[in-house]
Amino acid sequence: MSCYSIPASATLAITSSVPIGFIFQPFADQGSGEESVPEVSYQDEAPPRCQKCLGYINPWVTWTASGQIWICNLCNERNEGDKITRFPVMTLTPTFVVPAALFSPLDRLGRRADSSKRPELNRGTVDFLVTSESKYHATQPLPRLLPSFVSSPGTPLKSIEEHDMRAPVPMSTLFVIDVSFMASSSGIVRSICDSIRYALYGAPPNEVSTSAGTAVADPAMRVGFLTFDSTLHYWTLPSDRSLNPSMCIVSDIDDVFVPLREGIFADPVEARLRRHSFRSTIEALLDLIPNTFEVYSSPHVAAGAAIRGGLAALSRIGGQILLFQSSLCSYGPGLLVPRGESELAGTAKEHTLFVPQDPSWSDLAEECAESGVGINAWVFPESFVDVATVGALTSTTGGELFFHPRYNITRDEQVLKSELARILSRATGYNCSIRVRCSDGLHVSQYLSLISQPTNETAAPGIIGADTSISGLITHNGHGSGPSGDLDDREDVYVQAAILYTSVSGQRKVRVCNMRLGRPSRMVGNVFRGADMDAGVTLLLKEAALLTPSRTLAEIRASVTQKLVDLLTAYRKYCAAAVQTDKLILPESYKLLPVLGNAMLKTKALKGGFVSSDVRSSTHHHILSEGVTPTISRLYPRIISVHNLPQKVGIPDPGTGRLTLAYRTPASYAYLEADGAYLLDNGEVTILWLGNSVSPQILLDLFGVEDWDTLGPSLSHLPRSQTLLSVQVRNLIAHEETRRGGRVVPFVIARQNLDAAELEFGNMLVEDANNDGLSYADYMCHVHNMIVERLTKPTGWGLFSD
Repeated sequence: MSCYSIPASATLAITSSVPIGFIFQPFADQGSGEESVPEVSYQDEAPPRCQKCLGYINPWVTWTASGQIWICNLCNERNEGDKITRFPVMTLTPTFVVPAALFSPLDRLGRRADSSKRPELNRGTVDFLVTSESKYHATQPLPRLLPSFVSSPGTPLKSIEEHDMRAPVPMSTLFVIDVSFMASSSGIVRSICDSIRYALYGAPPNEVSTSAGTAVADPAMRVGFLTFDSTLHYWTLPSDRSLNPSMCIVSDIDDVFVPLREGIFADPVEARLRRHSFRSTIEALLDLIPNTFEVYSSPHVAAGAAIRGGLAALSRIGGQILLFQSSLCSYGPGLLVPRGESELAGTAKEHTLFVPQDPSWSDLAEECAESGVGINAWVFPESFVDVATVGALTSTTGGELFFHPRYNITRDEQVLKSELARILSRATGYNCSIRVRCSDGLHVSQYLSLISQPTNETAAPGIIGADTSISGLITHNGHGSGPSGDLDDREDVYVQAAILYTSVSGQRKVRVCNMRLGRPSRMVGNVFRGADMDAGVTLLLKEAALLTPSRTLAEIRASVTQKLVDLLTAYRKYCAAAVQTDKLILPESYKLLPVLGNAMLKTKALKGGFVSSDVRSSTHHHILSEGVTPTISRLYPRIISVHNLPQKVGIPDPGTGRLTLAYRTPASYAYLEADGAYLLDNGEVTILWLGNSVSPQILLDLFGVEDWDTLGPSLSHLPRSQTLLSVQVRNLIAHEETRRGGRVVPFVIARQNLDAAELEFGNMLVEDANNDGLSYADYMCHVHNMIVERLTKPTGWGLFSD
């Protein structure tokens, strides 16, 4: 939550200008000291839900009538269960009872006797198992007037009246690989296949033990393969161990269909065991694909048809598509052309660069989401590839986008392997439906996401992974129980987020996350005291990213600054009115807002100057899908001085095993020393900056050389030296990788005044004047002047005015 002291009225919320919203990351990785999410089953019955608001039972519902009635904490509805047919003695009114599985007597304080034994009544987050409840199953998508693919022969056509439910099954993953001439000749196809093998089996074949447990991917997952250039190639994975994989070509890419009835998907572990060898059918296929298309492949790229073909294979069961694309879609449905971005950049039409070029891609993305299919995409462009269009597939369906311009196998293959391993091993749900409910008087006014939304209250991504979040703004709706429809300041405020999903193993579940925010406030000062700056800044940045398809970047940057000024002016006016007008007063909870606000204007998504639209679109996607921690790291990177690390930093504590971290260095050249070395990490790249007077001993400890001329920009990792400094730095890098779930980012050396990487390093020093923006000091003065002007001329400003 961005604020834990909710304003009691809409007027107070507007007056404070504090963002009120949430960032919901349902499958986020849990810390080493956290308990796993408990599972709750009511056997053949559905989880208890409020009859009015449909909220789920949780620790803050209250019980009465000897445990027969529970009162919803969200809407105060009395839930009395079902009528029974008998009438108690001496009354003509039928009684109401809760289900037998839910009943428990109350003690003298009104607490249930079994509350300590029921996770749903003593834990904030639980998973309700609903696999046996057909009404919780995903529905098959309704037939479309213009479907994107042709149904396979023998597939029954369902009318709206015959619309059926989809029984949960283990998740299927389809690898869709671009094997056009550009991808094959550059070695990208072979690198992709090697990375898939690593993600599925954990190591090269000659290093894998006989244990099936060496696999990295979830063992319940089934996988399949589809390659494409100007045609589509479906690959069979035969169950007979004496047969080899085979290819079936679909040349009619305008009317895509699945030519096979079976054999497309296989269990990667069983595929190895069936052959009684270390080399599975899938591994044989991963060798066959690059060998086949390095000899001959078409220069055309039918990426749009490939996604349609992948959807055709998954439309009846759901799952995920892993798309690997190297060039612009130049053939078949969804044909794309270069946009001439250099002519549009900086003009009133610049925003058109950030919307899909062809509406059919947006329609295809919606169709995938309706079918419970999510798309994760890897893009390896040498030139313009239109990430704004391809990214619509991932943004709408809840997937992730990985952007690798000028892919270098030596430098980037380990990054690709870690990304694939993370995608295939992390907690994931598919066939999802998300709903966030609030106490009476509040509602979710907007989801800050491009994920498919069938209704204003519900988001329905095809897939949600551990690294994906969905955010939204909460506003007052005038239906509270207090005066004039405000919130009652005598009652606590609650928020409940629920996601209905199918797990990788094929179980249908409802994950419910509950939060109590305490009583609402009627004072602006209390609202600021209960604010969370990191969450608030994240929401502000997501709002700005959502404006890119409709507003110019200059307008968006002005809007961001305007919102910051509104917030700080509200605090100055209502919480520090006695202080002289010319003094800058910052709220304690938002003390770093000016530096983070200036950093927002310098992100690749919003900053001035020319930036490739592919780069901007990739950053837009990450901003909208990331949680709070990676967003703040993106805005203000972590920088530590390597040359003067204390001996205990980067070394695990003997007693606790925890790593001691270094103090951070401010992101400005003013704090860097020419004879020093600094490590920067922003979640996208790790840069080791070496000053031009760096000590030869530092180079010797880190790289085993004394002359930095022997270091080159192609160095992709630190050598595994056993010096203390090398161990410390490598441990600190590994710690950041662990925080990202094992995902590796590119490692780059930036020698002062020598390497081109120093320009990227300098652009990340957000406290300096760069990226066509002001320095931190100048920006703070600019904001202060706007605040003073507001206080002396207070008319015409309000919440998020533009």
